[in-house]
Amino acid sequence: MTYHNAVKFIKNAPNITPKDSSASERILKLCAALGNPQKRMKYIRLAGSNGKTVCARMINSILNNADIKNGCLSMPIHSEIRENIRINGEPISMNETVSYVEEVAAAVAKINDENASTEESRVFRPTAHEILLCMAILAFNAHGCTVCIVESDHNGEDPSRFLHAPFAAVICGRIPSGEKQEILKIRSYICRGIREIISAPQNQEAYKVISDTCAAANCRLTQPTRNKFKITNMNLRGTSFIYKDSEYSLRICGKFQTANALVAIESAEMLSRCGYKISAEAIKKGLSSVTAPCKFEILSISPVIIADSTHTGIAIGAVCDSLADFKKFTGTNVRLCLPEGELIPQYIEALQTRGYSIEKISSLADPTEEEKQEYSLPVTISKTVKATAKDSLADLPKDHILLISGPSNFTMKLKYELLAILGF
Repeated sequence: MTYHNAVKFIKNAPNITPKDSSASERILKLCAALGNPQKRMKYIRLAGSNGKTVCARMINSILNNADIKNGCLSMPIHSEIRENIRINGEPISMNETVSYVEEVAAAVAKINDENASTEESRVFRPTAHEILLCMAILAFNAHGCTVCIVESDHNGEDPSRFLHAPFAAVICGRIPSGEKQEILKIRSYICRGIREIISAPQNQEAYKVISDTCAAANCRLTQPTRNKFKITNMNLRGTSFIYKDSEYSLRICGKFQTANALVAIESAEMLSRCGYKISAEAIKKGLSSVTAPCKFEILSISPVIIADSTHTGIAIGAVCDSLADFKKFTGTNVRLCLPEGELIPQYIEALQTRGYSIEKISSLADPTEEEKQEYSLPVTISKTVKATAKDSLADLPKDHILLISGPSNFTMKLKYELLAILGF
C-alpha cells in the first residue's frame, strides 16, 4: 500500500460516525480484531468547543520538556492525515501512516471474512473517525507513550467515547450557553470513572452541572485561579504573565491564549499529582516553546497579517476580543479573507460591534453553493486560492489589518499562498 492509497482508504470511508446502535459495536469489534490495543492506553480526554488544539500543543510541549513520552490524536480529520496523530508533538511519518492503515485494513478484512463464514449479510465498514482512532492507538502503543491525549470532536459523533474511561479530562474554553449536548457529553465522561477534571472558567449553568457531577462521582474539579493571574506584557510577538507567583512567557499572543496556558499549567500539576514527574522548569520551557500555526498566528507585523483557523461563533468572539487588545498597535481598519458562507456575516457583526471598520472582504467560492449569498458589505469572490490571496493583498495599506480565518484547510492554504506572494 502506498501513502496515497492509505489516505484514500481513510477518506473513502464514511466521514462521521452515524448516530445508531451499531456505533459502539463497530469500534469495539475493530479494536478486538486488532488485539485490543486500547486496553494498554492511558489517556486524557480533551473536551470543550474552543481551544483544544492549542491546549493539546501546550500539554505536549510540557511533557516533552519533562522527557515523558506522549501521543496526541486530534479531530476533526485534517487534509494532511499525518497531522492528526502526533508523537512527542511531531506528526507520524508517511511510512508509519501506511503501516497503521494496513493493520486496520487487515482487521476489517478479517471481520468481513468471519461475517461471510457465518452468513452475516451486513458488510463491516468502519468510519474515517474510527479508522483514525485505531491508527492512533496503534501508534501510541508502538512508540511506548506513557500518557496520551485524545481530543473529542464536537462536530460529529466521537468513536473514542466507547473506549475505557480516561483517567482525566480537560475542558478547554468556555462552553457556550445552551450547549447542552456538550455539557451532557462531559457529564457522561465524569460518570464513567474519571478521577480528575481540569476546566477553563465556565458560565454558571455549565459549572453547576460539572461541579455537581464531579461531587457525586468523587472526581476532583480544578479551575485556574483568576486572582493569582496577571498579564505583564502583551504585544504582537508574544505574551508574558504571572500565575501563582511564577513568571511565564508565550511566543503566541492574545488573551485567550493565556487562558489556554492556565489550563495547561493546571493540567501539568494534575499529571504531577497522578505520578508523572513534571518540574516547574519543564512547564515554563514547554509553554515558552509552543507555536500554534493558524491559531491567531502573526504572519506579518507591517502590515499586520493574522491567520486563525476559526469556524465557530464562540471562537470568532475570542479572536475579535484578542484583536481588540491590540488596537493601539494596529488601528481599527480591517480586511477579511474568509471562505464564502456563514462566517462572513458573523465576522462582520463581531468586528463592527467592537468598533472596527471593515474595508474589504475577499472570499473563496464555495463549489457546493449554486446561488451567491447576499451580505451586508461588498464581498469579492474568487474561484481559486491564488486569486483570493492576491485580491486580499492588493493595495493593502500598512496601517490595515488583514485577518484570514476559516476552517483549518482553508486557512492553511491561504496562509502558504500569501507567504509565497510576499516572498517569505
